[in-house]
Amino acid sequence: MNDRQPAERISTILVVDDDPVARAAVSGYLRDAGYAVREAVGGADALALFDERGADAVLLDWRMPDTGGAEVLPRIAAQNPTVPVIVVSGTTEVRELARALRLGAWDFVIKPIEDMAVLERGLVRCLLRAELLREQGRRRETLEELVRRRTEDLEEANRRLRREIAERGEFERALAESEERFRQLMENTSEVFWVRDLATDRLLYLSPAYETVWGRPVAAAMQSGSTRLHTVHPDDRENVAAAMAGIATSATPVDAEFRILRPDGGVRWVHVRAFPVRDGGGNVYRVAGVAEDVTARRQAEENIRASLREKEILLREVHHRVKNNLQLIVSLLNLQAAYAGGAADRERFIESRNRVASMALVHEELYRANDLARVDFTDYVERLARKLVLSSVDVEVDLSLDLSPLFLPVSAAIPCGLILNELVTNAIKHAFHGRDAGRVSVSARRDGRQVELRVADDGAGLPQGFEPTGGGTLGMQLVGSLVAQLGGRLDVASGMGGTGGACFTVLFEASEAEHDGGDAVPELSGGFVVTDG
Repeated sequence: MNDRQPAERISTILVVDDDPVARAAVSGYLRDAGYAVREAVGGADALALFDERGADAVLLDWRMPDTGGAEVLPRIAAQNPTVPVIVVSGTTEVRELARALRLGAWDFVIKPIEDMAVLERGLVRCLLRAELLREQGRRRETLEELVRRRTEDLEEANRRLRREIAERGEFERALAESEERFRQLMENTSEVFWVRDLATDRLLYLSPAYETVWGRPVAAAMQSGSTRLHTVHPDDRENVAAAMAGIATSATPVDAEFRILRPDGGVRWVHVRAFPVRDGGGNVYRVAGVAEDVTARRQAEENIRASLREKEILLREVHHRVKNNLQLIVSLLNLQAAYAGGAADRERFIESRNRVASMALVHEELYRANDLARVDFTDYVERLARKLVLSSVDVEVDLSLDLSPLFLPVSAAIPCGLILNELVTNAIKHAFHGRDAGRVSVSARRDGRQVELRVADDGAGLPQGFEPTGGGTLGMQLVGSLVAQLGGRLDVASGMGGTGGACFTVLFEASEAEHDGGDAVPELSGGFVVTDG
């Protein structure tokens, strides 16, 4: 296993877990794999160790009693963003995992870890990506420093030439000396540098690094056609041509990534920055550019995209299986209701069936949705309410819906669905005794952080001395417990417009993350990318 690490040094891993058994298991495996391991018993201990001695990577438990992963992770990321942090947690909530990624986690592993090799492979990927990022940063800093120094040299040369040289011949000689120094500087960099003359559309200079990146001779490139777009991937060629033409027409710098074709059939990604160069009169007469091989980074990004796609497929499969299992329970309750000894027993089975069906509907919504962290509660309410109304056989119910766009996480959607199931079922069962028809109104809306769910009817009203939170029925006891679980309150009043019946209103606060869906995990786009410099 040691051959996966750089030969010149051993990577140091900081293992943070308040569970001594889990911490010892992970630390022992990593030591056997050839890593240097430091252990922290909690978040505060981890921050102190990291501030004092640092680490090459951090395996961070998410839920700890003193200082949790949500507090430790951003502090480590702010102190050193190139140190990978892998969250190791027993939670499977998509919201918690997405939060960890937003705070700077590079990857996550679910506890208990059944196969330590999975953890090691993820750790190796993160360490390789971190090294690539650090190398890229060093190269960028070196190049920017070289460009800055060269810019200062050119500015000083121009001031000196305007002040001291009166004749054109001496000006051209000094410029030639300056360009020679510039050429020597550029030939020692790994990035490809070029200068193109706009009047003739010919290359004036092309650094030797071109042969390494493009795999083609510099001399052939200098003598070839003016555009040289034949080396660009056909899918990116049109966009590259348009971007480069914009420098000459509007003097707009270009910052782009695209693919190139090598003579051996290989494809590489390059990051190109091109800038207009002005003459003494302020006119653009040349274009200078720098190209960097970013194939390794793009491959690392593709690996991240593949990993995210695999986890999303797994989550959808989980919701699908949960929904199928709940529907199987619904079918079993239907069969048991058919064999019940009396009407009261049969009714209890049907009520239990409806409760399970309301939970199954949440997982069905998640399985069909694009966002696995939230439920489209508007669509959910409409589907559930209509199913309950259609199940009514004793009275014809007119259903009125007043729904605003509303998204809730699973932790709030399931309790709200069960509450809605109980309130609508109670209205259908008890509100319309002695009547052939009645009306039930359901509304759901959000105002700021406040979510309101309301069920009202135009029936006979509530009995004398009715206590909603301490009711004798299982349904109302369940409603009270679920409202408490949401941290909300239940209000009971007269029905529609104060003309009779009953009106139940549930109010609770939802966080901004539940409202907005949080910061989405960025999708790393492929293909040609270009931005204004």
